[in-house]
Amino acid sequence: MKLRQWRIWHRWLSLLFGLQLVVWSISGAYMVFFDLSFIHGDHLVKKLEQPIADNALTSPVSWVLEQHPQATSVRLMRQWVKGSLQTVYRVESQTGTQLLNAESLEPVTLDRMDIGYIARQHYTGNEETKAQVSYIEDRPPGELNPALLPVWRVDFNDLAGATLYFSATTGELVTKRHNFWRLFDFFWMLHIMDYQDRVDIETWWLKAFSIANILFVITGTALLYFHFRPRRKSRRAA
Repeated sequence: MKLRQWRIWHRWLSLLFGLQLVVWSISGAYMVFFDLSFIHGDHLVKKLEQPIADNALTSPVSWVLEQHPQATSVRLMRQWVKGSLQTVYRVESQTGTQLLNAESLEPVTLDRMDIGYIARQHYTGNEETKAQVSYIEDRPPGELNPALLPVWRVDFNDLAGATLYFSATTGELVTKRHNFWRLFDFFWMLHIMDYQDRVDIETWWLKAFSIANILFVITGTALLYFHFRPRRKSRRAA
């Protein structure tokens, strides 16, 4: 193949597929620059140690199982309810998860005020930061796994745009998001070229552009060869 043909191929490949190389470079640099624990938002929340007192009044687990024979898991835990830290049973079954008062075994329902207080206990930012609490039962935002529904969403008005999601039934923190995570997710979408679900790393787009960029490198290498190859000196006519 002649030099002119190599140049034409290289020019068209650079126009059609070279931009994706730039996108891969920028998105890859962002994803390796930040620590994953920071992206996951671990700095936004603190671990709450809420040990159960030895003298806490609780009903026997056998009573819980008697009332809920379909239970697959029963765990004793502490949760903020109506502004006070209470001992509750977390009962899990095939039909769902619920909280029971550990003493009376009455169902415990968490409302907006409860979740707002629980979120304040987890949040590591300024205590005076304003927060908005909303309930999500369907149509979750793209940053939330639908399998986690229903949840309470707590948005903090801080520079990070922190958002904490809590289980609607147990008040447990299920996930956390902030602006750096959202930008990471956007770059991840561009990087793997899955513009819908952002999970498939074997899309045909990614495969096609990878092959095209390999051809781009090959044509560029060929041009370098033609440019630096030794040239024969022309003989002078006698």
